Amino acid sequence: MCGRFSQRAAVETYAAKAGWKPARLEVGDGLKYNIPPGACPIVLHRLGNGHDQVDRLFWGYKPRWYWRGPEINARLDKILKKSRMWRSLLNRRVIVPVDGWFEWPGNQKRRQPWYIHAKDGEPIFFAAITAWDPGENYDVKHGFVIVTDDAVGPMHGRYKRRPMALTPDAVREWTSPDVSVEAALELLSTARPETAFEWHPVTPQMNNAKYQAPNANYQIVD
Repeated sequence: MCGRFSQRAAVETYAAKAGWKPARLEVGDGLKYNIPPGACPIVLHRLGNGHDQVDRLFWGYKPRWYWRGPEINARLDKILKKSRMWRSLLNRRVIVPVDGWFEWPGNQKRRQPWYIHAKDGEPIFFAAITAWDPGENYDVKHGFVIVTDDAVGPMHGRYKRRPMALTPDAVREWTSPDVSVEAALELLSTARPETAFEWHPVTPQMNNAKYQAPNANYQIVD
């Protein structure tokens, strides 16, 4: 799954890497080093008028009828089975640009956070879906979730699930209102492979969601 991530770069950097040309780039201040659910990170979208836009949307989604706590990820297998939870959101597809994300491998005596990032050091573009439309509140009823799938290969030994990371070339197609749901979901079959990523342990201070420091993704050196 994806429980936290970082957005250390400026919004201009993410926009340039995605070929994104919004009319405005002002999104205000937000968390950078350790972004937990319930925060409002930077999101790229084309909702409303179909033009390139950036906003800070609420991470987490809980419709009025849902009796459990807010969801932060949407499993691809449940999306493909046309889950009621996600069916209405699939026409509102967005991108969450990140520098990397944090995971906590299971079966450990001590919770040790790991940071996963692209080997080439470039931004990562998570596929996400949302209940938000322009003009609505930035809250859990109109939040977003990140699409995840089963982890495979070397990553599977540490983590059961991983966020679906699209290539920069697929960002525009995923967010396009002219692309059908079926065609958009096909893009997920060509998401960046796990061989494109690497990971390392980081400070255990990351276990605290309130920890916000530039060293949050620095590798622990024995």
